Amino acid sequence: MPVEHLAGLAGAQIRYEPFPGELSGMVHRYPHGSAVVGVNSLHPIARQRFTVAHELAHLLLHNNEQFHVDEKSLIGLRTEVSGRAIDDNEIEANQFAAELLMPFDLLIQEIRKLPRDIGAEDAIAKLAERFQVSEQAMTFRLSGLGILK
Repeated sequence: MPVEHLAGLAGAQIRYEPFPGELSGMVHRYPHGSAVVGVNSLHPIARQRFTVAHELAHLLLHNNEQFHVDEKSLIGLRTEVSGRAIDDNEIEANQFAAELLMPFDLLIQEIRKLPRDIGAEDAIAKLAERFQVSEQAMTFRLSGLGILK
C-alpha cells in the first residue's frame, strides 16, 4: 500500500511543494484532527517517500499536548539536522519510517533472493530500488539491523 494512502487514512493530506534549502517536509495539524503534510517536491522521489513516512510517524506517535499547535504553527520540520536524529522524537520518526518502508520480514526475503557473490554496494542499490528508498536509507536500515557492518 502506498505510504501516501496510509497518511490519508491517518487524516493527512499530502502537498508537494518546492521548499527552500534542505527542508524535506513538515506537518501542519488542525485542531479538528486532520493534517497537511508538506513534502519538498524538489527532492528525489525516494526521499519524498521517506519524508511522508517520517511525518506520518509524527502524526501517529507525537500527538500529545506538547505538540498540539494552532492552525498557523508548524510541527515536525524535517531538515538535514533532524535527519541526523539527535532528538528522541526524530529518532522514533526515522525508525518508524524505516520499518514502514523496509519491513524486516520483506527485507530478509529480498536479501535471500540476491546472488551470493553480489557486492555490498550492488546489494544496497538493488534493495533500495526494490523498496523505493534511497541507498542512504537502505544503508542505515541494514546497519541498524546488524546486517551490514
